[in-house]
Amino acid sequence: MKILVAVDFFPQTEQVLEIAQRQAAALDAELWLIHAAAPEPAFKGYGAGERSDRKQTANAYREEHRLIQEAAAAARDAGIEATGLLVQGPPAALILRQADELNADMIIVGTHGFGAAMSLLLGSVSRTVLKKARCPVLVVPAGRPESA
Repeated sequence: MKILVAVDFFPQTEQVLEIAQRQAAALDAELWLIHAAAPEPAFKGYGAGERSDRKQTANAYREEHRLIQEAAAAARDAGIEATGLLVQGPPAALILRQADELNADMIIVGTHGFGAAMSLLLGSVSRTVLKKARCPVLVVPAGRPESA
């Protein structure tokens, strides 16, 4: 069994990973952790800062790669077979395509808890994945403050 887990490194990522590890352990499944990195802009400009911008982008990709690999290593340390993937592009499309390529049995995504109005304005990766996935999707809600 394969579980694809979308990781965005927002504050609720730890909660998503914890639930994913519990599901993988209970189902004797392997985890595929995916992070969709923002695509590089097609044009950065001709100014003196272009080289600096490219270096900053490369550093951001290296950090995101390190984080996704650390998450996969933590799952492996817990006895779960896990692979971390860093891909560039629109998150929902990448998650859906990777789920199809892996023949995933389940997708786990988190929400940011922005609410209905924000979701209507910005769109929602979790909503798109939920609507278009060919396998079950587990949506992990953003953690609520204890006073709520």
